[in-house]
Amino acid sequence: MSNEKATAAARQPKPSISFDPQYIGRITGVLLAICLVVALLLGVVNQITKPRIDAIEAEKVRLAMAQVLPAEEYVPVEASLPKTVVSLSQARSGGQSIGWVAETTATGSQGPITMMVGIDPSGKITGVSIVSHSETPNIGTKVVADQSVLDRFTGMSHEDGEITVNSGTNRFDGVSGATVSSRGVAAGVNAALDAVADLIVKEG
Repeated sequence: MSNEKATAAARQPKPSISFDPQYIGRITGVLLAICLVVALLLGVVNQITKPRIDAIEAEKVRLAMAQVLPAEEYVPVEASLPKTVVSLSQARSGGQSIGWVAETTATGSQGPITMMVGIDPSGKITGVSIVSHSETPNIGTKVVADQSVLDRFTGMSHEDGEITVNSGTNRFDGVSGATVSSRGVAAGVNAALDAVADLIVKEG
């Protein structure tokens, strides 16, 4: 008997599900309105916060520039730059040029290393500071996070050729065990020196 009931139940048509077009339209309209309101609110918040964020970023860049070459102002230089040079600015004090500051990127052991490099009118490095990196703690950071290591570049130039790591006539002594990071920073410094080479000749 139970089998007959089960068979009869199985033969009964399944109830169909019907959708009310008006209900679906209302739901769609409500969801669309919510999306529009959220997008509007995000736009308003962005308009309020963006100037503050931009100001903070600009101040960070200015401080990084001042660390490698203190000056009253930094004027962007309009020139054809290598791909690894993000920006180039002329450092000015008292209305006179006192050198340049280049923001460069190079490949480290774990990703890009972004740095600021100061260069005086004679083409010598005045300082190097790291803006961002993803180097391995206690390995690559022995280079990029140690200002005493970065200060080894100070006074170097391209007078004796390209700066090389741990060898050559224009030698930068890198950190043992962090050769890739050392070479990355050296590459960024070399790119900065290349970027200002023609400008030094013109001003000279």
